[in-house]
Amino acid sequence: MKFYQILRRVVKYAALTVCGILLYLYAAKYALTQRGYFAVGGEVFLLLLPVYYYIVSTIVRDVIRDIKNRKKQ
Repeated sequence: MKFYQILRRVVKYAALTVCGILLYLYAAKYALTQRGYFAVGGEVFLLLLPVYYYIVSTIVRDVIRDIKNRKKQ
């Protein structure tokens, strides 16, 4: 893997991490106003945004590869 490919992947996951953190902060603030007290709920799963992206992209890539291999047989 070339350096720019690695750098591109690192930047992509860093951006997803920042988006997850910002979304979490916004959701936590919204949940605080709705609940009236601080608690950690479902909004904490926004911090796992990079993990979700990796899992979904891997599954989609595998399904596409399986479909292509099935057509070759």
